[in-house]
Formats: sequence, C-alpha cells, structure tokens
Amino acid sequence: MSLHDRWIRSSSGVALIDSLKEKLKSAVNFPSPPAVAQQIIALASDPEIDVTKVASTIAKDPGLTAKILRVANSPLYSKKRKSDNLRQALVVLGMNAAVTLALSFSLVGTYKGVRGGGIDYIRFWRRTILGASAAQAFAEHKGLTTIDEVFLAALLQDIAVIAIDKIMPDFYAGLPKETTHAEFVAYEIKQLGVDHATVGGWLLDQWKLGGLLCRTVAASHAPLGLAEPGEAIVAGCVALGSDCVEILLTNQQPDELTKLSANAEAWIGMGPEDLAVTLQQIVARIPEVERLFDTSLLNAEEGVALIEQAREILMIRNLQALEQVNTLQRSSEYLETRAAELEDKHRRDPLTGVFNRRHMDEVLAKEFAIAVEGRWPLSVVFADLDRFKLVNDHYGHPAGDAVLVESARVILQVVRASDCVARYGGEEFLLILPGTGADEAIIVCERLLSRLRATRHELDGGAITVTASLGVSTFSPSTPFRSVLSLVEAADQSVYAAKQAGRDRVVRYDQLSRSAGIVDSARRTAAATRRG
Repeated sequence: MSLHDRWIRSSSGVALIDSLKEKLKSAVNFPSPPAVAQQIIALASDPEIDVTKVASTIAKDPGLTAKILRVANSPLYSKKRKSDNLRQALVVLGMNAAVTLALSFSLVGTYKGVRGGGIDYIRFWRRTILGASAAQAFAEHKGLTTIDEVFLAALLQDIAVIAIDKIMPDFYAGLPKETTHAEFVAYEIKQLGVDHATVGGWLLDQWKLGGLLCRTVAASHAPLGLAEPGEAIVAGCVALGSDCVEILLTNQQPDELTKLSANAEAWIGMGPEDLAVTLQQIVARIPEVERLFDTSLLNAEEGVALIEQAREILMIRNLQALEQVNTLQRSSEYLETRAAELEDKHRRDPLTGVFNRRHMDEVLAKEFAIAVEGRWPLSVVFADLDRFKLVNDHYGHPAGDAVLVESARVILQVVRASDCVARYGGEEFLLILPGTGADEAIIVCERLLSRLRATRHELDGGAITVTASLGVSTFSPSTPFRSVLSLVEAADQSVYAAKQAGRDRVVRYDQLSRSAGIVDSARRTAAATRRG
C-alpha cells in the first residue's frame, strides 16, 4: 500500500495532518529556502536593518541583484529617477519593498526549478506569478501600505502544492490537466482533510517568514475567517488575485466574473466599476511582469477577452443596479406619497376636507411667531354661517352637512394657496391669512360674502342661500397682540359684532365702536350662548 493510500485510509484526520507535517519536515527532496533567502528573512526581522546590510546580502546573488535593479527601473513602480546601482535601487524602492521583493525573487527562483510528477509546473508558475501581480493591483486600489507583502503572500500561497507533490508524487496525478483551483482545494480536503493554504501557512511558519505572511497564506481561501479587519483585507487581495487568474487561464464564463465581483465586494469592499478598472490594470501590466520574471504568462487575446467580458458584466450589473434603484425609488416615492396622504388625512376635517382644529392651532402658532419676528401683518377671519341651525331643523342634518361642504368649497375658492382654512367647530370656519393686512383681509372677506350670496344649495325641500358673518383681527406693528389666543379672541368678538349688526357682513376688530357697546355686547353674547 502506497503512502498516499495509507493517508487516505487513516481513521484520524489529526493524525493524517500531523503525519503530513512530519513528512514535510523530513523531506530531503523538497528544498528549504536558499541561503540568500534565509539571510533576507533574518534581515526582515532585524530592527537595525540598513541599506548596507541589505545591499551586501542581495549582492551575493548576481541574478537577484539584476532583478532588483530591473524592478526599481520598472514602470510598475512609476519612479522618475533611474537607478544605476543596487544601493540606488534600494533607496528608490524603500527598504521594506526591497527586502520583500528580494525574498520573492529568491524563493521563486529556487522553487521554479523543483519538478514533480503530479502537476503541470509551467501552468502552476504562470498562475502563481499572475496571481501575485493581480493581488498587488487589488492592494494598490485599496491603498494598502503592505502592497509588497501582499505580492509575496500571493507568490507563496500555493507553495504547499509543490511540497505535497514532492513527498507524494502520485497525489495529484489522477486530476485532469485543466483542474481548476477550486477543484484542487476540494480534492485536497476530501483526501487529506486540509487544503494546501493551511499547509502553506504552517510551512512558512517553519521557515520563520513572519506571522502576518503565514496567516495571510493560511486564510487565502477564506479571507473573512481572519478576525483582524486589516489582515482580512490583505488576505482578500490575495484571494481575489487567485480568483482573477483562474478566470484568465480558463475559458472564463460570465457567472465566474459575477462571482468575482461579489467576492470583491464582500472581501475588500470593491464595487463592480472599480473591479473593471482593476482588471484592465492587471492585464495592462502583464508584459512588464513577464519581463521581470523571464516568463510567458498570457497572450494578448486572452487579456482582451477578459476585459470585454468584464465590461459586459459591469454593464449588466449596472443595468440591474439601475433597475433596482428605480424600483426602490418608485417604492420610496409611493411610500412617501402614501405617508403624506395619511398625514394630510390626519390633518383634515373628515366632512368638509378643510384643515381640522388641531392643524389650525399648529399653523396659527407658527405664523404668529413669524409675524412677530418679522414684524409682518397676519390676519385671522372668523366665518360663521348665518342661521345654520334652521337648516338642520328644517331640512335635516344630511342637508346641513351638504351646505357645510359646499360652503367650505366656496371659502377655498377665494383664498390663496398659502392661506389656511380650518373648520373651527360646527358651522364655524377660521381663515388664516399670512402677510395680509387689515385692508387686504377685508377685500378677501367681501369677495367671500359675495360668493356665498350667489351660491344656491339644491336641497330636497328646495333651493336655499346661506350667508355668513365675518370677523377680522390683524396683527401688525401698529396693532400688536400679545398672543395667538388674544388675536383669535379679537376675531371671535368681531364676528359676534357682525351677527348683532344684522349678519351677512364683515366687522374689523380695530374699527369696533367701544362707545356703542358693541364689544361688550359681543362678549356677553359669547359667554351666554353659541350663535344660531
């Protein structure tokens, strides 16, 4: 029975994983990081790292030195200053970026030479390098300060695939050549109980490559599993780079791009528009990445196809989003209209349709405050239908209701849209006329009296005319009132005076003849009974 078979049939998942780790530790055919890489790892953890130390370490590998110089002068870093030597290159790149890139090139250079029997290594390295470049583009879009660490993590996220293939040459041999990354992962979990990302994180920890790098690689298949949000975004960029390349190297389907867009939104908060732009950047930088790593990654037709499909998906997503927005907007407008209707209904008198007493009080308080502050006129008109009790007694209450409704309609015809008409109670109406002085208010009242006289109410017992008595009070700088209540009481007294003077007329409060006793009489009448 082969080692592979024994592991598959192991009854303990933990024992199987532990066995895998032990085999990796003792494997002589899977090389550890080269000496230069190990020195660079040591430099990365040295708090007193300086340019001289880094330059002397990198210079031990002429090929690595050439690559660092090439990167420093590459359009990928958009540097205006040309670097003629390694020291200048390190200054241009920055110490952290230089160390990370040097380690990337060193490790890739070492493991590109590893060969096994179960995977297509040419495809593997195309995928690895493309994924690292794509992950870097996503990190740049997010404005991360750990862009180079993202690049290194993406380069190493599949390193355990090589390790497993070396110690178990027959493990991947049964998979089809065009197996997708997701199928790789599903196969590993089924056979080993663990995927290569988890093994990779452990392996990098054995190499002492740093906690963030190990956690990022281990979480590269499930970035949201990291508790720290910043680390989750780093792992999300690595995971998106992998997904993006999977589409590039296969016959990409619209649903795969849609899934990529959904993952970009969930993992790093990237919308479809930004995703389309980032995909264009990834394809555009491929020639330079190929030059840096001395390899062929993707032909132009494949890149163009991805961009076109991304644009198509983006257009579809935008149309869907637009329709959703329109639907939400229509729903919102309907709800707002419905709410406004309900609110308006709550403010209306159910019989006549004019405003009710509660809303009248709110408008009066607001308009009185505005008038006082701005020293503007505000007129209030009390309208009391004459002898309305006789209408109810002779024709019945339904006929009386009809007269109230028609009278309210006539009142609304003579006022402005900015005025407020409310049913005060019974057959009484109150008109609030903002910005209207006493003289202008009298004109409105005379027009109303004329309209009421001309209005015929067709009732079952015959046609009748119902007039009204009107009382006007006006707040102005020359006729101030201390409160809303005093202003309304003045209009109330005026309408009583109009009743006593013969009805079907208007009386101004400021022109009441106190000597004639009209005001006192009106007050006594108000205290004694309601009008008929």
